[in-house]
Formats: sequence, C-alpha cells, structure tokens
Amino acid sequence: MSIETLHELHQETRRLFIAGSKLAHGDLRLGKLLPTVRKLGEASPVFNRVAQAVEQTVNARPEESDEKLLDLSALLHSILHTQGRTDLQAETTPLSGTVSFDYVFQPYRKLQPVIEALTEKGQGRLEVIRQACEEGTIRDYRLLVPVVAALDDSYAEIPELVEERIVPRFGNAALPVLLQHFRPDGGKGDSRKLRLIYRLQGEGAKELLLRIGAEGSPEVRSTAIELLGNFADQEAFLLSQTNEKRKEIRRSALLALAALGTANASDRIYKALLSKDRELAVEAIAQSRDADLHRRVVAYAREAGEAALLNVKKGEEVWAPLQASLDALYGHSSPEAFGLLQDLLSDQAFVVHAPLGLQRTAVRLLVDDSSEEARSLTISLADRHKGRFLSYSLHAAVESLDPEQVYERFSKYAASEKRTELGDFFKRYLPPVTDGMTEDLEEDLEEEEYGRSPDRPRPIDRRWLGVFIRIDELEAVCRLAWEADALTVEYLKAKCAAKKDFTDSEIIHALLALFKLGCPEAPEVLMDVLESGKRRMIYYLYPEQALLLRQLPGVYGEKLALQAEKLHYPSVREQVLEIADELRLKTEAASIGGSNEKGFL
Repeated sequence: MSIETLHELHQETRRLFIAGSKLAHGDLRLGKLLPTVRKLGEASPVFNRVAQAVEQTVNARPEESDEKLLDLSALLHSILHTQGRTDLQAETTPLSGTVSFDYVFQPYRKLQPVIEALTEKGQGRLEVIRQACEEGTIRDYRLLVPVVAALDDSYAEIPELVEERIVPRFGNAALPVLLQHFRPDGGKGDSRKLRLIYRLQGEGAKELLLRIGAEGSPEVRSTAIELLGNFADQEAFLLSQTNEKRKEIRRSALLALAALGTANASDRIYKALLSKDRELAVEAIAQSRDADLHRRVVAYAREAGEAALLNVKKGEEVWAPLQASLDALYGHSSPEAFGLLQDLLSDQAFVVHAPLGLQRTAVRLLVDDSSEEARSLTISLADRHKGRFLSYSLHAAVESLDPEQVYERFSKYAASEKRTELGDFFKRYLPPVTDGMTEDLEEDLEEEEYGRSPDRPRPIDRRWLGVFIRIDELEAVCRLAWEADALTVEYLKAKCAAKKDFTDSEIIHALLALFKLGCPEAPEVLMDVLESGKRRMIYYLYPEQALLLRQLPGVYGEKLALQAEKLHYPSVREQVLEIADELRLKTEAASIGGSNEKGFL
C-alpha cells in the first residue's frame, strides 16, 4: 500500500512539472493524498518526511513552488529507487533453439530501445527497428521473443518487416519460439507465424498445416489451406475446401489449387470463373502457370464479349464476365490473348458500348504484351476511336521507337484538342525537374496508370520542348529543360513574372528549372517572387521549396533573412531563417577558402 501511494505521488509531481510548477500551490490532487501519507508517517520517519514535503509544496508561495516541487520529486525518486524488486516472480525456463546460435554479445542498453520498439506502442518505433536491422543488433537471440511478439503488432509495417526480413535472419533458432507462441485460434499475427513456420520447416510443417486447415480460426485456417498448395498429395483436400461456406476459405483453396497446377485443379478454377466465385477465380487464374487454363479463359472471354454485345441494353452488368476474364489474364501474354485484344479494340461496337474501364483494361493488357505485333497495334490506336487511347499509344511508341520517330508520329496532336493529354503524358513520363539536383529530396511522383517506372525514361527528341512552349505546357517544359537556350529561359522567366506565387508547384518547378539551366538571373527572379508574391499563404515549407531556397548563392543570405521576418507563420519563418544561415555560412566558407563568390553556384 505504501509503495502504491509513493508511485501515485510521483505521477502527480510529474504532472505538475509538465503543467507548470506554479500550479502546485493548493493542488487538490496532492492535497487529497496528504492525509494518507501522514498516516503512513506515524509508523515511519521516511513517510513523515514525505508528508512534510507534500505539505510544503501545497502551501508554498508561487515564487517558491518550483523549489519545493523539485525537493519533493527528488525525495520520492530516491525512495522509489531503493524500493525496487529484482527477483523474478514466474518460473524460468531455458530459451530453446539458441545453443548453437552465433551472435555478437551486446550490452543490454543497446537492446532495450529495440525491445521497447518491438513490444510497446508509440511513434518512431519503425525507425528504431530498421536501424537495429542495419547495425545487426536485431540478431541478438535475446530479441527472439520480442521479435515474435511483434508479429501481432497493430501497426502493419512492423509485422511485415519482422516477417520478411527479421525472423528469417534467425533461421531455425526462431522455430521453437514461433511454435510456442503460435495459436491456432488466433488472427493475423498467428497467420504470419504459420507462414514462417512453414518457411523454416518446409515438408515438416505438413501435419500442422493439415490440422490447422481443418480446425483453426478462419484467418489462420485460410493461411494453412493456401500453404497446402505446395504439397502435391493434397489435391483432394483442397478441392473439397472450394465448397466451404466461408468466402476466405474458398479463396485460399483456389489459390492453393493454382499453385498445385494439376489438370483437376485448373478445371475447378475455371468452373469458379463461371460461378458466383468469379472474383475469387480471377486472382487464382492470374497466379496460375497453366497455359491451357489461360487459353480456356481467352475462349470464354470471346464468348462473354459476343454475348455482351448482343445484350448491351441490359446495362453494364453484362460486361462483368468479360471484365473478369481480362483481369485474370494480366501477366499472361500469348498469341491467343493478342488475337482477342486485337478483335475487341478493332470492333467499333465494343468501343462505343463497353464501359471505359473495360476498354482501358484491354489496352493495358496490350501495352503489357512485349511482342512486336502488340506494340504496333497499340501505337496505331492513336489514330482510331477519336484518339481515346493516345496516352497508351505514346507509351508504346517511346518504349519501342527512336525519339525522332516518336516526334514525327505524335507531334501533330499538339495542334489538336488532344494537346493537353499529350502534355500530361510527358509530365508523367519524364523525371521531375529536381532529378539530379539532390539525392535526399523525397518526390511524390504520380503513379503511371500503365505502370511505367519513372526512374530511367528513354531519350526524348529535343524538338518537343518548342512544342510545349508553344502550347503552354509549363510542367512539361520544366521537365524537358536540360540545356539552356534563350527561348526556354525567357518562357520560364515570363511565367514566374506573371504568377509570383511561392506556393504554386508549377512556379516552384519553373524556378528550379532556371537554376538547373544555370540562368544568371535565377536568384533575382526567385527573390522577386518572394518579395512581391503571397506570403501569408505559406503554411509549410515543402522539400521542393527548401531545395529551391538552397540554390541561392551565399551572398543572398541577408536578403533571405529579411524576407523570412515578413512570413506570417513562425514555423515557416524559422525554417527559412535556418536556410539563410546556411547561405551565410557558405559565403564565410568561400571567403576563408580564398574563393571569389560572384553570386551564383
């Protein structure tokens, strides 16, 4: 009882330290505990001293309250420090699987923050765990139990990291702990443990998987059934599970059959495509490597498309079987699939009546087909159906034709109503204007709807730059501005002068492009935007804005500091002042080094 009272007093002193020591005078919570402490003081001089300290704190004048609160806190801390327990209440058992585990001994002070990150809640835990992985700290076998416990963490990124990278590094040493903590009636965390048990045991896990596949909770049972797809002798069991009432069980059974790849398995998956389990079958077909199954799906898609065209008046639902069939064919190019896509996209009735999403699915499948025939057909779509698929045609063209051919073939669309779509494509395809300016800037690149990686775009004909200046596609100009020329520089300067808004992303990109081109007037253009443009609307300094300000020569440090004082929000003001200080240091370093800085980097 006495220790609990001291802990409660300690919590109240912490509260007052946070709220402000001035509030200790007359504090009701401390006053409420005072009679209890006095009673304890009748039997112990130590508690009598605590009671006096509490009374002095509660009755202290405001100017003395901080000193009295500190005295009380120090007294409580000293007592509690000597009253701790070091004995273990539970029975101790040896940790299995670690006899031969090779690790470098590390002091517990290095492990403690990792254990807290693995077992407790709060922010910043993921970074602590990642750092432990990089440093090798995570391989200490004393972290095995916390690591396995982290598989149940509610913050999804932590259990994903633990399952994919950390537990496999322990190898078989983790198996006893996984088995000990695995619960057949558990949830997501136990599904992860089961996958890891199979990963470590392989064939040896079959008996456990069979038992869990019949008795476990729905989530863990689904995982067990899916893993049984790796055992060739489980075809009959998996086929029986496709008739279960629970949707997640049927889904796992179909995925397991796809992994199994037998004729009976493929036949059951195909039948699911024709049934109420159509959506479940799509995923299984996409994962299957059975070419015969894919050919059957292509044939069914043809029938579904013909049936839909005959019943277009019944609404979009008539297209659902064709949509499911095409979704199932992702990643499985074949002559049969190409023939289907060619017929669909050449059929004017399909383009007129089919939902736009279904048409895009067909074109994406065509784009994913790397054959010469598919590329040629995709490029030709630009001149069909009123240019509806221009972006896809452009993508196929830049990935397969010479830059000059792409320009000659597609530049004509700059004079049509499709010019905006033309600009949008190149804005997505080309790397950001910050490319090459820094390695630390985090870019929010717009995801391509046809999945192109923006890291290494193919070369682009230089003539596109003049086209985009002419049709006023600023963002495309910024991304294409690799070499300085008078027309480009004047265009960018004019855009900055017309819209002096430091919060506008296109203006930020135009200014970055000027610096990237080495324009001598870029610093003054930037300062003009800062001085004349909107300042109250700068709520936050984004990475691109900070990068832009750091492009200023060191001699602009004072000017930037003056502009910072005019900013409305203190947090932004502090960020800009820090950059101004960096610029000043740049000037000082240059002068010490004997350089003659002229005002441009």
